[in-house]
Amino acid sequence: MTAPPVENAIALYRDWKRTEFFLNHEALQQVIKAEEKQVSRSLSGTIAEVTNEENSAIRVEIPDIMSVSSCADLTLPPGAGLCIDTTHGPVFLIADSWESLNGWLDAIRLVYTIYARGKTDVLASIITS
Repeated sequence: MTAPPVENAIALYRDWKRTEFFLNHEALQQVIKAEEKQVSRSLSGTIAEVTNEENSAIRVEIPDIMSVSSCADLTLPPGAGLCIDTTHGPVFLIADSWESLNGWLDAIRLVYTIYARGKTDVLASIITS
C-alpha cells in the first residue's frame, strides 16, 4: 500500500511512499525494513546506526478500529483509498489496486469481527501455527 510519512498524515502526494503492511490479531502494522535504517557519524567521529522509524511505523491497533471503508477523497493520492477510522482519528492508505483494496477491507473486517467476538486467542493460534 501507499502510506503517508508517520509524522504527517496530510503530506503532499510526493511524500507518500509505497510500503508493505501486515495484519495479525493485534494490529495492522507498517513493515520497516533494515535498509530503511540510516547510518550517521557523530561529532566524535564514531559511526552510529539510527533507525529511520521516528519512534514508530504506522500501526493501527485492532481494538482501536471503529470502521473501515473504501474512500475517494481529493486530498488523497490517486488510487484505491482505504480509510480506517480509529479512536485516535482516521488513517488513510492507498491500496495497490481496487482488487487489493477489497482484500484489505475483507481481512481487516474479519480480524475485527473475531476480536469483537472475543476469539483473538483462536485467531492468534491459527496465525502462529
